Amino acid sequence: MKKIMVATIVLVLAFFLIFPNVIETAATPKPMKGKVVSLDEVFQGKKNLQLTKERANELIEQGSPLVFLYNKKIYFVQTESGDFAAKKIANYAHREIVGITGKIKTVNGINFIIMSDIQPMD
Repeated sequence: MKKIMVATIVLVLAFFLIFPNVIETAATPKPMKGKVVSLDEVFQGKKNLQLTKERANELIEQGSPLVFLYNKKIYFVQTESGDFAAKKIANYAHREIVGITGKIKTVNGINFIIMSDIQPMD
């Protein structure tokens, strides 16, 4: 009986490792309108998340991640080649509203945008 339970547990774990919880939607036809923010400041509960271009570059140099805040959800932004786009979105951190188009992907509850374009919307 123990061997069957252990085998079942191993198979279930292997299934989740081989087939992670990935949900991918189609490309966003219209830009998702949000803002570039510091992940650290979101976790700290700061009310004013607006960044300056200088502060965004400072955060990048410190290794602090920049993310896209859209509809009260945090999205990590990647380029189409799979690299994180923190340096690219840092150039738009001073804007109040930024539009990003691309594909939305959720992996194990973490949201990603595979960005095809970014533009100021304010």
